[in-house]
Amino acid sequence: MRAKSGYLLITIVVLALDQLSKYWAFHSLKPVLSIEVIPGLFRFTYATNRGVAFSLFADSEFNVPVIFAVISLVAAILVLAYLIRTPGNNILGSAALSLLLAGIVGNLIDRVRLGEVIDFIDVHLAEKYTWPTFNVADSAICVGAILLAIEMIREERAARLRPVEGGQIGSAE
Repeated sequence: MRAKSGYLLITIVVLALDQLSKYWAFHSLKPVLSIEVIPGLFRFTYATNRGVAFSLFADSEFNVPVIFAVISLVAAILVLAYLIRTPGNNILGSAALSLLLAGIVGNLIDRVRLGEVIDFIDVHLAEKYTWPTFNVADSAICVGAILLAIEMIREERAARLRPVEGGQIGSAE
């Protein structure tokens, strides 16, 4: 478990950055709604989201915050369990799981506390091309998922090149 403390520290730091940035957004952006940082490209815009990514299910008549909070809690427990079971020398996989855990828990805190998630990072290209508003937790989830996919591809390739019984390389599948 000692080898995992660095990865849990990553989780705590990213989670703290997420919560502090949302606190800032709530207190500084909510009153003004938007601050242009790089004109025509990037601004901070206060927004909330009751749904999931890209506001999916935000207008559902079901009790979406509770449903997504339960799903998030289960996901966080599964990711934590997987992180604990991942070998300490698997740097990429452990870092990916740490980021996923931080992002899931960051948005879970919002869902439990507020019934919705605070978003504030707004990337756009001259208003013609706009990415949905997101937050630090969303970024951690995306980066963690990409790193995890890379790690899984690497593991799959390594497994195919590993010698098997009879001196052959990889599986015959």
